[in-house]
Amino acid sequence: MKLHLGINNIYAAKRWPEPDEWGKQVTQRWGLKHVQFCFDLLDPRCTPEARKAMAGKVREAAAKYGFEIHSVFIGAAAYTYNLLLHPFAEFRKDALDWCQLAAITAAELGAQGVGGPIAAASMRDYRDPGKRQFLQDALVEGMQAWARYAADQGLKFVCWEPAPIGREMLIRLDEAKNLYERLNHNVPIPIHFLLDVGHQCSYEATGKDRDTYLWLRELGKISPLLHLQQMDGVWDRHWSFTKAHNAEGVVQMDQVVKALEESGAEEVYLFPELIHPFEFPEDKLLEELDESYEYLKQYVREPVHAQGAGGAMRTKITGDAAAA
Repeated sequence: MKLHLGINNIYAAKRWPEPDEWGKQVTQRWGLKHVQFCFDLLDPRCTPEARKAMAGKVREAAAKYGFEIHSVFIGAAAYTYNLLLHPFAEFRKDALDWCQLAAITAAELGAQGVGGPIAAASMRDYRDPGKRQFLQDALVEGMQAWARYAADQGLKFVCWEPAPIGREMLIRLDEAKNLYERLNHNVPIPIHFLLDVGHQCSYEATGKDRDTYLWLRELGKISPLLHLQQMDGVWDRHWSFTKAHNAEGVVQMDQVVKALEESGAEEVYLFPELIHPFEFPEDKLLEELDESYEYLKQYVREPVHAQGAGGAMRTKITGDAAAA
């Protein structure tokens, strides 16, 4: 199994919006190559001129520092909307417009794919048994439309992330495989799962539905992207992997890797999605990411790329790879 360690650059939102800044941090500070770009740094609804200008700056930074935009994620801002499962039809239609713009923007950034948790039902709809099938159908139809938009832009995949909220339609493991089959029926490109190791904490879920490693064993083979975070088993914390958080948290990276191997997964991109409050000190934030990547690199067996003097790339082997 190939594991690739990258980063979701949500950490840079509002702090380091300049691609030259976060691009330098990603490559020179943490020695990474693979970036999952977060739409919190670029609203796909902004003017075409602004969108293209930022995409150009990202491409310039990628060429300068040697990183690649693997995929694009919807981010925290868009996640606050109901989008594909809004109770009003006008807003569900508008969500499809958002998906189309997201696909266009992802292509302009040079990404292979785009996705995220893009649908949340209202409490009234979710608690109405008569609307359960309608909500499931609306989610499938919306995601398949997104896949068609993405394919039109030359993207290779769309991804759907199960979140720890029942109204987002996937907190139970038994429902996951059926949903995956429905999502991928008659679509031009795959709709992958994007699992998160901290999302098995719904207050509605019990037993196996709260077992992170079981989700990975059962679904790792169809989830070639994985979000990493440390959490306490109670809330979706998105903590960093510092010694202090690891002592309090429940996510064990050796068990994550073992579960992925047992799933039959052949290649997985690991994207730490580490989120700090906006008032958190920037220097301390970077130090926590320093410590997190020092910890995480023990579990990744690929060469880690870093930018050398004069723009040349050097290869740094860490963890098991160094011992091999």
